[in-house]
Amino acid sequence: MTVTEAIRARRSVHSYDPSRPVSDEQLRELIELSTLAPSSFNLNHWRFIVVRSEQGKRALHEASLNQRHILSASAVLIVLGKIDAHEDVGRFVDDWIGKGYYPDDSHLGKVSSEFYGLNPTVQRDEAIRSTSIMIGMMMLAAKERGIDTAAIIGFRPPEIVEAFDIPDNYMPVMLLTVGHELKPPPERVIRLGYDEIVHVERFDRGRG
Repeated sequence: MTVTEAIRARRSVHSYDPSRPVSDEQLRELIELSTLAPSSFNLNHWRFIVVRSEQGKRALHEASLNQRHILSASAVLIVLGKIDAHEDVGRFVDDWIGKGYYPDDSHLGKVSSEFYGLNPTVQRDEAIRSTSIMIGMMMLAAKERGIDTAAIIGFRPPEIVEAFDIPDNYMPVMLLTVGHELKPPPERVIRLGYDEIVHVERFDRGRG
């Protein structure tokens, strides 16, 4: 399956077949592949909690407006963004320099203090942005492997933080249900056309 085919075939699946589990090995491969995605300053903002137990899925179900596919999925990934990932920049400096990305470590202070350290909004936004790019790649990689997914943003973060003992410097960005569809989803819902979403050079206020 090509990337184009995966994009066209991917759907948000809300009905999973409980008799067809996704193995730990499959999840590991999927996560390792997807985290080749780009992240701001290569800070690898993402972390994962893999939830398979009935107790864990019920806690997520209750915190997520009772979305039924959480219960039938083979696994649910709680995808976290590390808010203070800039503090890890020192882990990557030698690798960057050794591979020629930077001539020296003079950028270190700018990353940890000027760009991130002084701006909590940027810290949070980058945790969301980098993690979301990775999730998009994960859904396509899953589809290529015959695994179905659905991304969930409708949840109450404080309840998930409490139920799964998530530290203050991490935030739940998204939930991702993983499994095999029980029945094909309905026909794909409408997408806006190219001419409705693309502006050239500047925003055309006349067409919103």
